[in-house]
Order: sequence, then structure tokens, then C-alpha cells
Amino acid sequence: MAFKVLFPTSLSPQELKTDFQQARDLGKVRLGQSGCYFTRFAGTVCLPWGQILQAWLRQEEVNANLCCGRANFDQFFLMVRDRSGTVHKGEVLSKELGKEALALISERDPEVEIGYQKERQAAQPHGAM
Repeated sequence: MAFKVLFPTSLSPQELKTDFQQARDLGKVRLGQSGCYFTRFAGTVCLPWGQILQAWLRQEEVNANLCCGRANFDQFFLMVRDRSGTVHKGEVLSKELGKEALALISERDPEVEIGYQKERQAAQPHGAM
């Protein structure tokens, strides 16, 4: 598995792999002892603890046509803003797991701002997403 580490870390590739394998699996996001992992098609992005500024849970509604009619589904995403201003988005399997993710992030890095702040988002420079 290829890891893309976004900020410098002292962990070797083998240590990253071990941490990833032992991390709490929440869907497309894993939370380990060393950082937050976002699984992608081309590899895994590692965001070490201490590099996260803000985290929040996002809910998106999906409308689908089924054989028996239309159905609405909700998807939940863990949103994380890093120190460079980049926002990372990873799907979590349920709202409960998303809340668990926020609690784990807060526990492992108490400096992280938990929750979405509309005023703060508006203040970010265009293209920081």
C-alpha cells in the first residue's frame, strides 16, 4: 500500500503501515495512534496528529431511483482541515461512527477545533479547499 504523507513525520513506511492496520476503521477513514488516514483509489493519505486544525461531520442526501420508486439516503463524511488550509473528505459508514471519529480526534489532539464554523469557512482564501 502506498502512503502519501502530507507533513513531515518520523515514522518509517513500515511503522505507517502497522499504524494504519491497527487504526480504528470508520469507512474510508482510519484513525491511528500517529494520525488520520484517508483511503483513496491510488493510495492512502496520512495526516499526522498535530497537523489538523479543524474537524467536522458533513451529511449529504442522495436521491436514488429504484425499481419500486425513489429513495433518499444519507451519507456522512468526516471533513478535516489541515494546517495548510486544505480540506480532506472521507466517507464514514454512519453518523454514529462520524461522532466517534470526532471524539477520537479530540482525544488524540485536543488542539483541534471540532465543529463547522461558517464564518471561518468564509474567511478562507478561495482555492484553499
